[in-house]
Amino acid sequence: MKKNSNKPKEDLGTREISETRAPQISPEKISAPSKSGSKVKIIVGVVAGVVAISAVVAGCVFFGKDKKLFEQKYHVLNSDGTAMELTEEELRTSLSGDVFFQGVKIDGIDVSGKTKEEAVKLVSATLTDKPSEVNIKLSYDGTEYPLDISTLSLESNAQEIVDEAFSYARPAEDATPEQLVECYGQMQGLKTNAKEYNTAFTVKTDGLSEIIHGMFDEYNQEVIEAEVGEFNIETLEFDISESQAGREVDIEKAITDTKALLDSGTYTGVVTVDFEDKEPEFSSEELKSQYGLISSSDSLTTSDSNRNSNIDTACKKLDGLIIQPGESFSFNGYVGRRTVEAGYKTAGVIIGGKAEKGIGGGVCQVSSMLFQSAAKANLQIDERHCHEWPSTYCPIGTDATVDYGSADLRFTNNTDYPIAIHAFYVDEETKVTIQMYGHLFEDGKYIDLVSSGGYTGEDAGVKYEADPEVPVGTVYHSHPAHNPQSAVCYKVWYDKDGNEIEREKLCYSYYPPIPAYVDVGILNPDGSLAVMDPETGELIDGVVDENGESSDPSGDSSTSDTTPSSSATPTPTPEVTPTPEVTPTPEVTPTPEVTPTPEVTPTPEVTSDPTPDPNPPENPPENPPENTPENNGEQA
Repeated sequence: MKKNSNKPKEDLGTREISETRAPQISPEKISAPSKSGSKVKIIVGVVAGVVAISAVVAGCVFFGKDKKLFEQKYHVLNSDGTAMELTEEELRTSLSGDVFFQGVKIDGIDVSGKTKEEAVKLVSATLTDKPSEVNIKLSYDGTEYPLDISTLSLESNAQEIVDEAFSYARPAEDATPEQLVECYGQMQGLKTNAKEYNTAFTVKTDGLSEIIHGMFDEYNQEVIEAEVGEFNIETLEFDISESQAGREVDIEKAITDTKALLDSGTYTGVVTVDFEDKEPEFSSEELKSQYGLISSSDSLTTSDSNRNSNIDTACKKLDGLIIQPGESFSFNGYVGRRTVEAGYKTAGVIIGGKAEKGIGGGVCQVSSMLFQSAAKANLQIDERHCHEWPSTYCPIGTDATVDYGSADLRFTNNTDYPIAIHAFYVDEETKVTIQMYGHLFEDGKYIDLVSSGGYTGEDAGVKYEADPEVPVGTVYHSHPAHNPQSAVCYKVWYDKDGNEIEREKLCYSYYPPIPAYVDVGILNPDGSLAVMDPETGELIDGVVDENGESSDPSGDSSTSDTTPSSSATPTPTPEVTPTPEVTPTPEVTPTPEVTPTPEVTPTPEVTSDPTPDPNPPENPPENPPENTPENNGEQA
C-alpha cells in the first residue's frame, strides 16, 4: 500500500506531551560549598549570563523563523490510546489525501489506501454474477408467477457506494477546529473498528410496469351489469342481457412492491398481488322482475271501417317503440303526416266545429289513449290539446287531439329507465289499446286518471245556413249544438290495495260553445232563390246573388218592406226543434288484464266523476287548434 505523502513530520506528528521538558540543573551543583566565595559568584554570574543569552537567541529563532511552535494546538487521541497535540493545519493535512482511510471495506473488500478508481474496479469485479440471483415471484389467487426481468436493465450502485465510503471522516472545507478533531477521531477509530459498505442493484423500472401489466391485465375485469335492450312485442318483455361479476386487480401496488424489493437490494422474494371481486348490482333475472306493464288505456271504436283502419295504421307505427331516459316523443313527429301514401283513409274529422270527412280520421282516438297511458306511467306531459267538444270514447278532459302542423301530443321520459309502447287494435272487439312497459313502481303503487267537469251554463244557440240546392220549406239539422264545458283531470296515486295516496292536477280542458247548425232550403220551384234571415231562419221574398248575399229586386237593401216576388211562393217560417243536450260521455270499457312476466297488477280503467266540479278552475280556456288547408282540421 502506498503511504500517505501528507503524513506530518516525525518531530511534530509523533512527539508526546511527556517528551517536552525543560533542562534541569543538579541541585548539588547549586548548593555545594565553595572554597572561595568570589569564585562561586563568578561561576553563578557566568551561568546566568549564558542562560540569558540563550533565551534571547531562542526567542529570535522562535519568533523570527518558526511561529508554528506558538500556534494553538488541539488535543487528539490516536487509535492506540496515545495523545497528541496538533495544530489546525496539521489536522487538515492528516485528514486529506486521495486514498481511503485504513479500515474501510466495500462488499467485504478492504479498500484501505486505495483510490476511488481502484476501489470501483475491485468492487465491480465481484458483481458479474448478480443478475442470475434475481428470483422474484408474484403470488396471485393462490398461484405464484415468476417475474421475468431479463428485458430490464440492472445497474450496480458501486460508484455511489464508493463515493459514500470515501467521504467518511472527511471534513468539509469550512470545517471548524472542533469538527476537525471529531473527524480525526473517526479516522483513528476505523483502525480498530472497520466500517462496512455494501453495493446493490438499481433496476431501471421503465419497463417493469409493462411486464406486470402483461401478466395480470387479463384478470382485471370490469363488472358487466345486466342491461335492458329491445322490447319484444310477442312476449311483451324487454330483452335483458346477462350480468357478469368483475375483478379489480391492484396492479399498481404490485408494481410498487416489486420495485421496492429490488431497490432494497433484495433480489429474491414473493410479492402478493391483491385483488377484489366486484358483484353486479342486479342479475339479469332480478332486473327482469323489476320490469313489466305500468299503465294501460283502451276504448271502443265505431263501426266505420275506414276510421278503424286509420287507428290500426297508427297503432302499428307506434307498437314496440322504446323511449329512452331523457328522450322526448312527438306524435306528429314520429307518426308523421296522415296521407293516402302512408296508408290512411277518409273518415270523420272536425273542421271549424263541424264533423266533416278527411284523411286520417280517427287517429285522435289513438293519441288520446297514448296521452292517458303516458300520464299513468308518470311521464312528463309537454303538450296536449283537447278537442272542440268532448269525445265519446273517453271521459271528459282525458282526450288529446292531434293535427299535423298544428296541435301535437308531446311527452318526455323523465325517468331513469326505458319505456316501451305497445299499441294494438283488435277489429273483432273494435277496441284500441295503448300500454306502457317499463320499470314498475315500487311497492305495487299505480296511477289512475280521474276527471270532473260539465256544462258551464251557457247556451250554445243555433246558427242558420241557407241551402240553395234544397227546395224552400225544407229544414234539417246538419250538426247538433255543443254547449260549452270545462273539465279538470287529476293524476291520482294509489297503493297496491287501491287506497288513494295523493293526487295532483294533470290538465284543464275547455270545450267552447258550438251552435247547432240548421240548414234551410231556399230553392224556389221556378229556380230562383229565396232570402233567409240568418238570425231566425225565416224566408223573405227576394233572390240570392252569385255571392250568396240576399238582395231586393227594387234595389233597396232593406228587407222589411220588400214586395213579395211574383215568382216566389210564400212559405211559412220553419219551426226549428231545439237541439237536445249532448248525452254524457259513457264510461270506458275496462282494460282487459295483461299477464306480463312477472305478474302485474291490472291498471284500473279511467273514470269520470259524474258530479260537476263545484269550483270551476280559473284557467283561461285553451284555444282549439287552427285548421289549415293541408291538415284537414282536427282528426276526431
